[in-house]
Amino acid sequence: MNNFKDIKSIYDKEKLLEPTEVPKELKRRIKKADLLVNNSHIKNIIILSITLLAIVGVNQFYFTTTSTLFEIGIFTMIMALAIRITIEMYSYRRKKSLNVLLQSDQFISDLKAFYQWRKKIHKYPTYLTFSLYVIGVGLLFIEFYKYLSTFWFNFFLVEFVVIIVVLIFFIRKKIKKEINTLNELIELYKI
Repeated sequence: MNNFKDIKSIYDKEKLLEPTEVPKELKRRIKKADLLVNNSHIKNIIILSITLLAIVGVNQFYFTTTSTLFEIGIFTMIMALAIRITIEMYSYRRKKSLNVLLQSDQFISDLKAFYQWRKKIHKYPTYLTFSLYVIGVGLLFIEFYKYLSTFWFNFFLVEFVVIIVVLIFFIRKKIKKEINTLNELIELYKI
């Protein structure tokens, strides 16, 4: 009787290891959701890199004499962008390493771990890097106050506040979209 149980357990284990055929429609939906998440990382990396290069370029070629406060502001902005680019590159590599068409409990577990990790990233690190960037720009405004007329300073200050509010809504919307897409990807594997 013991032999039969051993053989049955081996058979059950082998049965679990066999890959399940994924239906074509499900494969298409999975690939689409996966592509959306991967493209999101790539777009973030490109936009943040262009912003970083613009800040470095403008600082290098336009602002020849600056104060320490101005340099701290530029450095804070550059560090915030560099940290965020690094996080996005790591996320992209981590997500890209997952085989989305592999039907297995291990993949679902890895995807859930990635999803949980991205949720954590979108909490404190995202807000911290955004805050650092805003602080950096704020330090630049202290310097701009010395050189701009009251009208132009107030104009740029109001514009800055509007841009921050728009960015906050845009970032929140993008985060929700990414989280929903990751949720959808996980749900597709439960089918």
